[in-house]
Amino acid sequence: MGSPTTALVLAATLTLAETGYALQAAGRFHLVRSTSGSRGTQVGERFVIEDPRGVFYAGQDRQVLVLFEWQGPAGRHRCEGTWKDPSGRAVFTSESELISRGPRFGVYWGLSLPDVVAVGTWVLEARVDGEPAGAHAFQIVAGQRADTAPLARRTLDVAELYQRGLAATLTIEALDSSGAPIGVGSGLFVAPGLVLTTFGAINAARAVRLRTGEGRRFETSEVASWNRHDDWAVLRTPAAEGQPIQRAATEMVVGDRCYFLEAQSDGSRVIVETTVVGRSAAGDLVLNDPANDTTHGSPVLNEHGEAAATIAGHRLLGATLLDIHALGDAAPGAGALWSSSRARPLGPPPVPSTASRTLQDLENAGEFVRPLARIPHFVQGVLGTGVEKEGPVPVAAGQRSRFSRGDGVCVVFVTWTPARKEDASVAFEVFNEENRHLGGSEPRRVKLRPSQSFVHSWSIDLARLKPGIYRVDVVLGTDPVWRTFFRVTD
Repeated sequence: MGSPTTALVLAATLTLAETGYALQAAGRFHLVRSTSGSRGTQVGERFVIEDPRGVFYAGQDRQVLVLFEWQGPAGRHRCEGTWKDPSGRAVFTSESELISRGPRFGVYWGLSLPDVVAVGTWVLEARVDGEPAGAHAFQIVAGQRADTAPLARRTLDVAELYQRGLAATLTIEALDSSGAPIGVGSGLFVAPGLVLTTFGAINAARAVRLRTGEGRRFETSEVASWNRHDDWAVLRTPAAEGQPIQRAATEMVVGDRCYFLEAQSDGSRVIVETTVVGRSAAGDLVLNDPANDTTHGSPVLNEHGEAAATIAGHRLLGATLLDIHALGDAAPGAGALWSSSRARPLGPPPVPSTASRTLQDLENAGEFVRPLARIPHFVQGVLGTGVEKEGPVPVAAGQRSRFSRGDGVCVVFVTWTPARKEDASVAFEVFNEENRHLGGSEPRRVKLRPSQSFVHSWSIDLARLKPGIYRVDVVLGTDPVWRTFFRVTD
């Protein structure tokens, strides 16, 4: 039996595992996925099976292509694929040599099918550098393929994915009571007139201005549903006629390649091609590339241009990446915060209801965290276990963001460097993770004078706090001007 073979080095190639079935072998080389079909094409640096399937028809299909993708050591590799017929007899061995520049690489091999071929389950067993590296099984059956067989979904090229993402991605601009912008995020239509975004994108807003990829703008202040803790909100946009992008039929898994449009400072978007590399403790997908705050809420597309997830924001409202890093509250680890991002799988489409709440209603209910006010003074703070006063300038002792109740107290230590003359009051306020106000200090009158730096501190009794995460706001007059977070354990 003749068998033309082809090999190709793949740079982080990921395709859908919806054909045949694969068997994983233990060893240095992890089989990310294997895919079979009768046609393939080169898309950039990737080879893609155009008609992924696991059943082939004797006398009708003329070849079987099988694509293997592994994760393993970079460098030169020798790959072998042994084709076994339904009796288990090896009928041909495909061989390829390649040099991978990274941990992700792959090959595809082809088996030509004559008019007369053994029907049943065939297996292609792979080895890399002599080690078992997985197997892929497919079926060859007699008869004609039904005309009603579903057409394979086409893999889009990057230009098509960019246009699909641009049409689906909305820019969400939060506005205060005067109409001034106070924050920018992203979102997408999940149903006609319903936009999904992060809760952080609407925090403290009185209205929201939405902008489509085509430049169309409209405003809303209606919220159909929300969950502050899980960081999502669905906005109702009765004046818009946006249509939702097609949803992915299956959830993405580790190894899948996906795409999102990252927001730029000038309002444009650039496409980011990335890979699912894990899952967070909260169940979010971990992507191999970071996303800035403005991109939070953007749709994540699979290689077919379908929305499979959204870029997740920070679950801790009001926190920065530095805060999360200090709390040890990142996934998969605090060290990965600046090199990865999280994507939240899309749930079922929301069911429209007649009831809506306004953004003002959410503020009145205490759902929002007040944004920090912009002031000319420089304010810097740290947390610690005490204050050392041995030198001319007191300093915070035992600086940290994680405390045990046995530490006794958490000391908030703040340094002020005024930029102009101002007489005002200063106070501290403490909130729990649910944004409930737990208490604070009495306002203290201060005289801010240029070039006259000063410090003051306030102690929090840790024995009165349950284990959890807490927020401290420093309030100047009536506005918060500095904040931080700390964790309490038993």
